[in-house]
Amino acid sequence: MLYAIIGDLHSNETDTIAVLTQIKKIAPHAEIIGLGDLYECHIGKKKAQKNKIVPLQKAVTLTPSFERLLTFTSVIGNQEERIAHVTGDTRFLKLPQTLAIEHATIIHGHQFMWDEAWHPTFPTFTTPLVFFGHSHRAAIYHNGERITMPANTMLDVANAHYIINVGAVVFHREWCLYDSTKKTIHFMRA
Repeated sequence: MLYAIIGDLHSNETDTIAVLTQIKKIAPHAEIIGLGDLYECHIGKKKAQKNKIVPLQKAVTLTPSFERLLTFTSVIGNQEERIAHVTGDTRFLKLPQTLAIEHATIIHGHQFMWDEAWHPTFPTFTTPLVFFGHSHRAAIYHNGERITMPANTMLDVANAHYIINVGAVVFHREWCLYDSTKKTIHFMRA
């Protein structure tokens, strides 16, 4: 099966349309899976800790045209959690923390421990592949080593354990095409 894995849209309609258009062209039958941070919270982390309830319109950009693009399953990101916290709107909390697809775990990545240089410490996963976002840096992690993955790079993932950051839709228009039958990952950029 084909999976188009996208994350970190941050309410950017133009970049999201570009990625979804490319997915439709290259892999029209792929199941699209979101890695969270679909929305951009306009309230920063520090202010979110102090703020009482903020009106939804001040906390996030919600346009009907962007909402119509979100027809796929997604996990929750830190942006959705913060929007729910500052607005009290619980619809954002209905997204799961993780999803399981063939041979892989889907997670946003804000659940990992991150150091000041944006290096994550990963928990143990039971699946051979883990797809995540959060840091907006397309790369694979294998045996503790981070390897940058440029666009149009294909990787054979048969019999290997990889933790994969697919990059960000916002600003970079990055995404991954995962073929669970052929056991390949193709890093893409629209």
